[in-house]
Amino acid sequence: MPVGLNLLFRVGRKMLAEPLEDSGLLPGKYYRSQALAALEEQDFPECLRYLRLAEPQRKAKTRMIAQVLILRCRLLREEHQSRLDTIATLAQQEPDAAKRQRYEEIARAEEKAILLLDSYIREARGLA
Repeated sequence: MPVGLNLLFRVGRKMLAEPLEDSGLLPGKYYRSQALAALEEQDFPECLRYLRLAEPQRKAKTRMIAQVLILRCRLLREEHQSRLDTIATLAQQEPDAAKRQRYEEIARAEEKAILLLDSYIREARGLA
């Protein structure tokens, strides 16, 4: 696609589509494509927002994207849980109090990530 034409499409999207996004008036296909783009960027809240906007169309494609989001969140949750288990083991073995404190800070951040991913999973289940 020529550079000028691509620029024209991007400007058109900024000026026309973005103001209409929250209204829910755009076709479901638009919201699903935006949800997939957000999912690719691992922007889960934005993906959920687009899936909620695609809700009135309630197509199998929308439910499938919600299922993919759930899968991604579960995989990430398992990674964070594994890190949390490793950190707990390391903290128990660490004799230095300062390092143990740092492990506890990291563990709290991992727990927060797990809780956030759980909330995304619950919300996506409602859309699936």
